[in-house]
Amino acid sequence: MVYNWSIMVILTTMLAGCAQQLHHRSGDTPACMNYRSMMTAPMPPEAMQRLQKQCEDSMRATTATPRLKKDTVK
Repeated sequence: MVYNWSIMVILTTMLAGCAQQLHHRSGDTPACMNYRSMMTAPMPPEAMQRLQKQCEDSMRATTATPRLKKDTVK
């Protein structure tokens, strides 16, 4: 009886731990997450290309070095 209960507790703990893992890519922008979530949706090719371009543009914007404006530097 105790043996069965301990097996159930161990299995439940393992399953709960696996279910709680977040599977997202580090550095994903909201535009890329939106694009990936819509990849399997039935959409016109133009709309899919627009989402892909928004993702690529957002990735370029995050990798570019931000420039400081002259009036913000003290």
